[in-house]
Order: sequence, then structure tokens, then C-alpha cells
Amino acid sequence: MMNERTIFNLKIDIKDLNISSENTEKIFKTELLVDEAKNNEISLKIFYDDELGRQIMSWTQFHSDNILKRFHFVDVQEPENLKRIEFLDYRVKGMHTSTDFHESGKQFIILKLTGVKKIFYNTYKDSSIIYLNREAFKLIELNYIYTHSLFWDKEYKWKPVNNIQNNIEFNKISFVPKHKFTHENNSSQKVVIKKDPIFHIEYSELKVNDINDHVKLLCKLYSFIIHENIDYSISRIFTENELHVEIKDVTNNEVNSHGLFWFDFGQNPLNFILNVDSPHLLKNLNFLSKIIDRFNYALRTSDESKFMILYNILEQIRNEYILSGKIDTNLAGEKPNLKKVVEEYNFNISKRKTDKFISQSLETIADIISEEDKELFIKEIKFKLTPIKVKSMSNQFKSLFEHLNIKPEEFEIDFKELKSLRDAIFHGRPINENLNALREINRYDKLPKFVGRIILKYCGIEDLKNIERIPL
Repeated sequence: MMNERTIFNLKIDIKDLNISSENTEKIFKTELLVDEAKNNEISLKIFYDDELGRQIMSWTQFHSDNILKRFHFVDVQEPENLKRIEFLDYRVKGMHTSTDFHESGKQFIILKLTGVKKIFYNTYKDSSIIYLNREAFKLIELNYIYTHSLFWDKEYKWKPVNNIQNNIEFNKISFVPKHKFTHENNSSQKVVIKKDPIFHIEYSELKVNDINDHVKLLCKLYSFIIHENIDYSISRIFTENELHVEIKDVTNNEVNSHGLFWFDFGQNPLNFILNVDSPHLLKNLNFLSKIIDRFNYALRTSDESKFMILYNILEQIRNEYILSGKIDTNLAGEKPNLKKVVEEYNFNISKRKTDKFISQSLETIADIISEEDKELFIKEIKFKLTPIKVKSMSNQFKSLFEHLNIKPEEFEIDFKELKSLRDAIFHGRPINENLNALREINRYDKLPKFVGRIILKYCGIEDLKNIERIPL
């Protein structure tokens, strides 16, 4: 099905596109191409009779919109079992146009896409297969042992054995991480065996979006365990009377990374996946994906960038717990609202009298300010009232840490020092004198490990010593 021609009619919905042809509805014969030899590169070949290529290219130069949002599938020419094509949230990543591009008497332009989805009519149901990028190879390879034998009077035998024989239950699906083995007989003397990492998925009566969410969550959890982007390049998902084939542009670099919690989970990512709260994570998939992506990115940076990203992850997680009504409910209100969470000290007098008292106290401090700065200090007193009334950053995070039963000091983190570093970086102050302290707190076993443990707790893993394990 991957190699057959896919030809359909496409409507381009751009009102200000001046196309001087008889086809006033702007419908064009289009061929979808997938080049397996180039990592499943996806292209649209759009045929036209006028200057479509130049005009589309000109339009994209002056508009920031995703032009694929203006492309609409009309109907199929071939194959007969193709039902429709969807562009989802994918984008055009390149365009090729030339007066030399001709086929069957028509010119064409070629658009390179980041992904596409084809939906086929289908009369049978099979197991769904998710093809993963090469970053996943080492993780799937962990499941395998290989036996081989060679006797002079018998045939050579080579047998891969997957230690994961039974489907692993994961919320509403079950899956087996495995390799798909294919061979290339390039010559009479050499046979090449290719191993592609895949998820083999089973389920019943699930909608395609629900299945996709399970797959995306699995990929994100695998990504977290080695801090590399694990993603699928092709998915073949069967639902009632339909086959959904999604192809997308992903990175394909074989890596050999070990994450911060690699040994905590016995060098087996399945020990992580088995212990997460999958229903909770599926409901909060977008948030979790953003946090894991940012965490993995932070670990590839250093100094200020690393520190500020990790610190912001703490803020985002705290905000998420507030919005879900799990902490600071007395401050955020019955319907949680972050804007209400301004943790000020409780004062014995009214707000007006409090502000007046603080202002008068600050005015007395002006007496010890140098004459050249005194006037400026007095003018800025009104801007200093709120910072004085707000509790320190350590108190603002206190409710989160108490709820999660985690102590920063166990990771050798002093929140006063953390707050001081954060303020220095945020306000653009030189941190040369604090550089050693910054690098010390950025050590993998301090702030990165601390933030990582909080992410694990968000995933539902409270105690790393008491988790279900699968022996390899």
C-alpha cells in the first residue's frame, strides 16, 4: 500500500490567489509521493496550467499562516480503496518549482511536507503497528537475545528471541515493543538483516484519536527515560471499517543515551511505563509532553539556560497542581484561579493602612540613601510595596513540596540560594561571581534530579524502591 500511486483532487482555498485558468474553483490534480529511500520523504506533486507555483511561493513569502490549512481533499482518482487524505497540523517545509517540470502536458510544483495521513476503506481488522524512529532502536533492542548455530553439515540458523512474549497492558490498549525483521539480498554472498523498532498494539472498540493518544504517551515516556526524542515515523491503525496510515518527518539518529533514572528502573524503560498513572497522564497529555520536551532540552544546555528552564518547569508543575485543585485551594478559590494565588503575609490592619505604614517606613530608609539616589528611591517606593508583602519563593513552593512529599534539601538544594540565582539571572545581573554556585546546583544529581523526581511524582511514581519490575 505504501508503493502504489496516490492521486486525488485538491482544492486550494486562497481567496487572493490570482489564478488565470478556466478552473475557477481552484481544484488541481495532485499526487502524493512517499520516498522510502529518503526516510519516507513526503511530497505533493500539484499539476497546473498557469503560474500556480510562482503565485503560491509569493503568497507564502508574505503570510505566516500554515498554507496546508488551506489545502482541502476533494475526491480520489486512485487507488479505489483510498477514502480521504488529511493534512492534520503538518506543514510545508520546502517547495520546488520550475518551468522544466512537466508531466502529461501539464506543469507541476512539488511541496515537501512534514507529514500526512491517509484513510482507507477496510473490511478486516488486524493488529496495529507503530514504526518508531531510530532513537528507539537501543530501547527495543534491550528486549532481545539472539541464538545462532553453525554446523559444517547443516544450515546456518539465526534466531532472534524477544523476552517480551506477552502483551503489556497499558490503560485501554496492550502492546509489545519489538523489531520488525526484513532482509535485503544484495548479492549472492551477502544477506543484510534490517531491524526496525515497532510497537505491536492490540485494543478493542477504541476511536483512532484515543489510540493515537496512547501511542503518543508511550513515546513521551520512552523519551523521558533516555532524554531523547522517541517518536513514530509511520503508524498503521485499524478501526472499524477503516485503516489509518500516518506518515511523518521525524529525526532518525541512533543514540546510546542513559537517562538520569536509567538505573533506578533497572535499565529497562518498561519498568517506568508499567508504574505510571496512565489514565491521569492521558488526560493531561499535552501538559506532560511539554514538560518532558522542556526537561530533555534543558539537559542539553548549560549554565543560565539550563537553570532557568528547570526552574520554570517547577513553576509550571506548581501551577498545574493549583489549577487541578490539589494545592493552595484556600488561595486559588473554589474554582482554581492562578491570578488569585498571590501569597502575601497576613497583616493586622487594613490594606490601605498597611501600604501607608510600609511607605512611611521606606521613607525613613531614604535618610541613609546617598543624595544622588535619594530622589529616585522615594519615587520608586510605590513599586516596592507588593514585593515586601509577598512571601519568599521558598514559601510559594512549600505547598507543592509538602503535597508531593519531597524535600529539596535531600538533593542538597537550598531554596534561598536558588531564589537568589533566579533573581540575578532574571534581572540580567552579571553572575560571574555566582557561576560556580550555578554550575554546582546544575549538577545532574541536584536540580536536574530534583525536577526529574517531581516529574516522576506527577506521573504517579511515588517511591522508586517499590515499583513493579519486568526482568530482562
